[in-house]
Amino acid sequence: MSATSSLQTKSKRNAPCGSYIPALDGVRGTAISMVLIFHFSQALDANHFSPGMVKVQNLASIGQKGVDLFFVLSGFLITGILPRTKGSAHYFKNFYIRRSLRIFPLYFGVVLVCLVAGVIWALPQYQWANTWWYLLYLQNVAKTFWPSSIAGPGHFWSLAVEEHYYLFWPLVVLLSSRRALVVLSLSLIAGAVLVRAAFLAMGLDVFSFTLCRMDTLAVGSLLAVAFSSASHWRTVVQWTRRMVVPVAGAAFGSFFVLSGTGHPVLQAAKYSLFASLCAFVLVLTLSPGRANPLPSFCTNPLLRSMGKTSYAMYVFHPFVYGQVVGRLYQAPWSPVRGMTWPSLLLEFLLAAGLAILVSWISWVAFEQPLLNLKDRYRYESGGMRREDRATNAAKIVCSTQ
Repeated sequence: MSATSSLQTKSKRNAPCGSYIPALDGVRGTAISMVLIFHFSQALDANHFSPGMVKVQNLASIGQKGVDLFFVLSGFLITGILPRTKGSAHYFKNFYIRRSLRIFPLYFGVVLVCLVAGVIWALPQYQWANTWWYLLYLQNVAKTFWPSSIAGPGHFWSLAVEEHYYLFWPLVVLLSSRRALVVLSLSLIAGAVLVRAAFLAMGLDVFSFTLCRMDTLAVGSLLAVAFSSASHWRTVVQWTRRMVVPVAGAAFGSFFVLSGTGHPVLQAAKYSLFASLCAFVLVLTLSPGRANPLPSFCTNPLLRSMGKTSYAMYVFHPFVYGQVVGRLYQAPWSPVRGMTWPSLLLEFLLAAGLAILVSWISWVAFEQPLLNLKDRYRYESGGMRREDRATNAAKIVCSTQ
């Protein structure tokens, strides 16, 4: 049995949707770790930094690509599940109820707390006029077209992108053959580049709008289709090993060397470059080999634990950071006051540690009890057409939590 076949068939659950791959929790843990580092670096006051420290802060900004890794993983997971369940009696119902149980309670709970805080303490960033967008998952639309009209938890833009994907992709999968899914995914990738080019020509921001970021999710969808066929997956693995180094060089070069130049070709293309790089990371994680450390790295218990609570960690960490970052450097009582490196290290450990603790409490006390309700809406194997049956052989993942 090949390494890929072994990985695809081990650890199977009773649920018809397939098997659980522990390394994917580690991928989530890696992604949220990158985001934690990025937002910590962005929350720092660089006025007292030396030129060397500014360079370190700039290097830490690569952590924003953790969101791209989340997007690729989401596309992979969802497109791994849906083709095997289409044709079932409760195809839409089970998918949307399971997604709602996972996403809505925490999301809307935080949004409502922000709105209440805006009323009680008259906080300008949480006033109704600037925050109602979040109730409709339109925050990234407002941020793109009417940036002065929105305030609130700015990092929620990525949750809007994923929610928009969840709205239309189940219908696309239901109506599409395996080959059509490949064509549509490639079209979304090309379309995202064209939309970014058009937006840049109009002077619009391309960072958070759904159609500008859809290529990242579509790349994950392509991987899921390839993963359903052993021969196709072997080809993907071979090309990944050939292309990972040059693509990584191009992606990091565009980010660190050319970022800030405002070059429209760079702005239109670099998101797809990083989507490809994140896809390569996922492919290598799912392809054990002697010279490949990623599978072992992503099964690290700490990373897997962080991956399981990554949603809450993503939601809460900026709020935690706002209470911690800068305190140890500035506070008169701090033993590391005015000491740049010691204060940065302690602040990051404290802020990240508190974010992990809050997310764990949220998971145990709030999220997990609600997720237990998902057992009532298990994914069901559907009556697929012959051309789609190969997809069922993969048994990819039902670890979307």
